Amino acid sequence: MEYYLITLKNYFFHQANLHFVDPWLFGVLYLFSKILFLIFLGWAIKNLRSQSSIVLPLVFAAIGYSLPYFYLIIAGKNIPLWIYLVIGCIYLFSGWSIHAKLRKARSTEV
Repeated sequence: MEYYLITLKNYFFHQANLHFVDPWLFGVLYLFSKILFLIFLGWAIKNLRSQSSIVLPLVFAAIGYSLPYFYLIIAGKNIPLWIYLVIGCIYLFSGWSIHAKLRKARSTEV
């Protein structure tokens, strides 16, 4: 098992060096972005239930969610096209998921 973990770590660090991306910074941004996303999504649901505007919390949630991908797009060099396609799929799924959560929050308020 240790062999596979070391091989995986070496692969990720090799890819990070090829594309000029710091894997530790990407990891920290990834974890931090999920925390920000959940905080701002909770704020949006709170505003939805109190019939306030949800635009600002959703904008902040989208920005928070996008931090690691912005870093990858800005700092990364020679990123393959399929990575951009994966990021696009992540955004599509996330948008669908947020829409479903907000719809569920709206229906439970009644």
